[in-house]
Amino acid sequence: MNPKDQRPIKQEIRRLERRLARLRERLKISDRNEVIALYDGDVDERIAVEADGLGGARVVRADGNYPIDYSARDERFFRDEDAAGRAAHCLAEGNVTNLAAFDPRKTYPCEQ
Repeated sequence: MNPKDQRPIKQEIRRLERRLARLRERLKISDRNEVIALYDGDVDERIAVEADGLGGARVVRADGNYPIDYSARDERFFRDEDAAGRAAHCLAEGNVTNLAAFDPRKTYPCEQ
């Protein structure tokens, strides 16, 4: 494809990206793959909350050098960024032993 032929396509992508940014701002959700919270866990452990760009987020309990070279020890997807942030915080505080044990409907001591 000729680079001149790509110009209108690239302009359309830029326009859509700007519109998407405005929509995310209005809905108060984060960009895709944005790390919205990061906690230190045990030795060489990080707990990260990564937004999916649609209002949900993934919590990763990572061993190693997050985000460059790590292995996920535990991870869970949440439909709501706030619930994911709460789970990561409670995991870092030791109120939850693993992400599967976190119930978004409950209130934990780490949240008081």
